[in-house]
Amino acid sequence: MSEKLKEFLKKIHDPKNNLPIYATIIVRPGKKVVDIKIKKEEANILRVIVHEEKSSGWFVHSFHIPIKNIGLTPNAKNKEILANLSNPNKIPNKTTKIFVEDILRKYINILPDKKKHYFMTERYKKKKVMQTGVKLKGF
Repeated sequence: MSEKLKEFLKKIHDPKNNLPIYATIIVRPGKKVVDIKIKKEEANILRVIVHEEKSSGWFVHSFHIPIKNIGLTPNAKNKEILANLSNPNKIPNKTTKIFVEDILRKYINILPDKKKHYFMTERYKKKKVMQTGVKLKGF
């Protein structure tokens, strides 16, 4: 992980900062991250897009949702946050609710991680599909 990304994650998860505490949903971890872009969506939701050293193009690394938007206090436990993220109907903030529903639609499910306020999607690790036999053109 790059130094910029580590510094960013440290800032948004530090309760001593004046920033709101965020719940981090990691979509795909980067191995050798060279550069990051942080896009601010509606309702203070952040989308982190990264670029890896040997690959071309950018991809979504993670989403960061303020815990206040989920309808919980900043010192809430992972179980409570995960319950609200897995069931977006419990989220009072309408824009956050729509955003979480979109994440669930694209990345299937949100799973817990060992760190506090960190989560990952079910598509966190790419699964290789092995194909055998001859593949016909056009299929």
